[in-house]
Amino acid sequence: MITTLTLNAAIDKVHEVNSLMVGQTNRVLQKSQQGGGKGVNVARVIVALGGEVTIGGFVGGLNGSKITELLQDENLQTEFIQIEEENRICLTIINQQTKEMTELLEVGPTIQEHEWQKMLNWVVKQAEHATYFVLSGSLPKGVQKKAYATIIHLLKEKGIRVALDTSGDALRQGVKALPFIIKPNEDEITQLIGKSVLTQEDLVQAGIKLQKLGIEHVCFSLGEQGALFVNSLGIYKVNAPQIHVENTVGSGDAFLGGLIYKLSLGADHTEAYKWAVACGSANAENKEIARVQREAVERLLDEIQITKI
Repeated sequence: MITTLTLNAAIDKVHEVNSLMVGQTNRVLQKSQQGGGKGVNVARVIVALGGEVTIGGFVGGLNGSKITELLQDENLQTEFIQIEEENRICLTIINQQTKEMTELLEVGPTIQEHEWQKMLNWVVKQAEHATYFVLSGSLPKGVQKKAYATIIHLLKEKGIRVALDTSGDALRQGVKALPFIIKPNEDEITQLIGKSVLTQEDLVQAGIKLQKLGIEHVCFSLGEQGALFVNSLGIYKVNAPQIHVENTVGSGDAFLGGLIYKLSLGADHTEAYKWAVACGSANAENKEIARVQREAVERLLDEIQITKI
């Protein structure tokens, strides 16, 4: 069983406009919404591929009720902790003329100490039957920066493989707990190693250092350049297929979903790496967030090559 955790869940809304004019009235041509947050997106992709997932997180207020309702409508399995404050809304505005995407992300609720303790108790309970645990997204207010590190330690004691996908202090603290997988994007890599301009050699050296500390899979997602993976067996470069990009929001989550799905089935790491890139690319082909089709993923796999470097 795979469990994903989204501590800062949201309603993800996508609005399309003909052209985005700052300081003027903009008419929305199309709109959509879904329950969101990075862990939710990872779970949605795993289910689309045929896997089973339990989604955990915090929900509160009218937005929290809506998140739960939207996910239930998708037949996604949820086990949320109720909180006093309101969940956030994340809005993506797509400019149809330029294809540019503008994101407006609310901060979200403040978590109380008793709510956090309920979450830790839930994590321990989930550890009784989970094999992979995905920790994704930002930390809500009221939660310490070492929150992910605390959870990683709890889960590793139970022999569970943990994937971490976050940024800033939460990433730096989480890395110290040595999760099984990390997946920083280009901005997060910069934060992690302290360099603003990165070459492939910079990534390789950073990946080797992190892997030698005890992180089994160091996965650098590089957008249209594909991805770079480092594990104990070597360094692997995976190309990205040629696609028509509609919306890249959620592609990193789809990437992680494909990776975890294949690893949970016992697939070879090279196959899992290719599925990760295929899922990220399949997401980018769609306007909706984390709405991949297995058929599209399998089609893209034919265009993906992996090279050991």
